[in-house]
Amino acid sequence: NGLLIVTGATGSGKSSTVAAFVEEINQTEARNIITIESPIEFLHRPKKAYLRQGQPDIAAFHHDLYRGCTEHGRWWVMEQQPGPVNWARFNPAPLPGMVRLWTLEAMAHGAELVSYFRWRQAPFAQEQMHAGLLRPDRVDDVGAHEARLAASDIATIGPVGAPPKSVALVFSYDSDWVTSIQPQGRGFSALRLAFEFYTGLRRLGLDVDIVAPGASLDGYKMVVIPSLPILPDGLVAQLSVFDGPIVIGPRTGSKTKSFSIPVDLPPGALQSLIPVKVMRVESLRDGVTEPGDGFAISRWLEHVETGLAAEEVLQNGHGAVFANGRVRYLAAWPDAVLLDKVLQRAAQEAALEMINLGTQGVRLRRAGDLFFAFNYSTTPVTLEHVNNADFILGAPNRAPADVAVWRAA
Repeated sequence: NGLLIVTGATGSGKSSTVAAFVEEINQTEARNIITIESPIEFLHRPKKAYLRQGQPDIAAFHHDLYRGCTEHGRWWVMEQQPGPVNWARFNPAPLPGMVRLWTLEAMAHGAELVSYFRWRQAPFAQEQMHAGLLRPDRVDDVGAHEARLAASDIATIGPVGAPPKSVALVFSYDSDWVTSIQPQGRGFSALRLAFEFYTGLRRLGLDVDIVAPGASLDGYKMVVIPSLPILPDGLVAQLSVFDGPIVIGPRTGSKTKSFSIPVDLPPGALQSLIPVKVMRVESLRDGVTEPGDGFAISRWLEHVETGLAAEEVLQNGHGAVFANGRVRYLAAWPDAVLLDKVLQRAAQEAALEMINLGTQGVRLRRAGDLFFAFNYSTTPVTLEHVNNADFILGAPNRAPADVAVWRAA
């Protein structure tokens, strides 16, 4: 306990020394860490905080991604983890309650069935260290008890309705193939950027549907396109008649179907919606950022020619975000601060109800007239903004890896 002061001449390694201290704490202790930098040079992602639960948006993102791939939205989980697995570099046991939480979360995102892998832990061969619902001696393991609890909860909850149409996140696997073939800088992945947009929307307590380009946008209040290098036929026309906010991420419209730069430069046909022209792009190596007003961009920066005033500007004078009426274009890979700013503005314009969940590890999901809350953190939490709720499961005070379900008043 106390104050640690690191001093030295410019370039002697003060910032990297402090960053190493912070990263050591990040990897070895489950703590809330606040860093104040100007400019921002190092970004630290939570590591030990979700060691036994998984990052709070990973499972939900894949649930919604696969649901969006189906013709009628019908899907189920084939091999839900019931305990420690055997295929990762390290295989910790899930936090008590997580098997139940994962099961109910899949239900909240529309799964018709959850199948656990496996029934009994095999005492032989390659997968003998992969946990099952039963131990090798056929005695119930932790997963079996939690699966029974989940089954009881599902009976209590009853039928779950469809999620409300709130935010449509447009994603295509073609986009990830394009950025994999021609990343133009290590770490640029359209799938990763889609996940970061999804996480940003979930931090605001919003419901997200992941849809393919060309899917109907009827009923949605807001559309986000994290990165779509090749614009499918008809998409621009579809967006032109959409009457809600649209947020477009970097590299969207940057390639033709033949993998060439558009004649009129990126973002191609989207220039009819927002008059920006990307003249040059640069990728930034790991650890290099360009600071703005309380935020920093990394990985990717686009130099834009436009008559629009930038909504967000970097300290070097380059515009990072441009807006034209209801359409916004991000000319960089945003950090969480910038992404939250942009998504909050768009959500406010769409009159969407936001519940700022911050970084406490709680995530919400609406399904029909039901609200689900999942506590991914290792500490108890108190759900705020829950007034006159009719709780079906749990209460506003939730233990780690616990679930609450209620109907809105």
